[in-house]
Amino acid sequence: MDEMVYNYLSHHGILGQKWGVRNGPPYPLGGGDYTAREKREIYKKRKQRNSIYNKKHFDEVLSADKTTLSTLSYDKNRTQNTNMFYATHDIFDKAQYTALFNRKAPQAVYDKNGKYIGTNFCLKFRINNSLKQNVKVASEDSGAELFAQLYKKDRDFYNFVTDKNRMQSYFVSDKYKFRGYRESKAVLEKLKDKDYEPTEDDIKTLYRMFNYVVPYDGQGNARSGKDVYTQRTKFFNACKKAGYGAVLDTNDAIYGGFKAKSPVIMFDMEQIIPKNVYQTKMSDKRVAELMLWGRKMMGL
Repeated sequence: MDEMVYNYLSHHGILGQKWGVRNGPPYPLGGGDYTAREKREIYKKRKQRNSIYNKKHFDEVLSADKTTLSTLSYDKNRTQNTNMFYATHDIFDKAQYTALFNRKAPQAVYDKNGKYIGTNFCLKFRINNSLKQNVKVASEDSGAELFAQLYKKDRDFYNFVTDKNRMQSYFVSDKYKFRGYRESKAVLEKLKDKDYEPTEDDIKTLYRMFNYVVPYDGQGNARSGKDVYTQRTKFFNACKKAGYGAVLDTNDAIYGGFKAKSPVIMFDMEQIIPKNVYQTKMSDKRVAELMLWGRKMMGL
């Protein structure tokens, strides 16, 4: 009698896999398959306004009827006749910058006839602004994507952000303490090789460097100042075209030790409505320092 042959399928599972959990271990079967518990944890992280995850990946919308964009400056007209300014809208951020960066500086004093009568040491002005309509803030990922498009299609922009010596000159004297500078320097070294194809992470690193030097005004060097103005205007216009009016200040939000919740670089000046301007006092600074101390104690 001929021997009978039976064909059958046997499945013994994957070593280490638990029933009801499709996403590993030992390897993921589907990138988007998470347990209910994992989904809840991801959702909680995304809801935290100070979450690194949130800052990098999710655009923020500033509501026109609730937002007051604020900045500190020794120039009370700082937000006039400009194409950008740093701003905060979170109460903790406002107090934090007041506590850390609002220092007394000499200011000329004039009498009622405009005659110079001496010098006084004063704190910065608090400049508050309302918005005409909602403003969308580009996250790091969104800003880097728009930056990458310019990097790939605009030769002048490409030359600007890949010129190591030129970009280095825009940093302050303590640039080597800034991790973003060191990382971008390493990328620029790799780009010397004409055959090297930059990765997505490489371009994002260059974006962080660009985001850092965006406000540079030349510091007396008109040619350098115009150079930065030209390239940042291209970037801002690309952002506006994509529906953004501001970008996340990645230096303070991600690199800095300030733990700023949502510092922004505002550039859609058409949406700005001057609200009020006042010179801060030492009492404001003291209150801000107490708020900063309390925030650190509570881990906020």
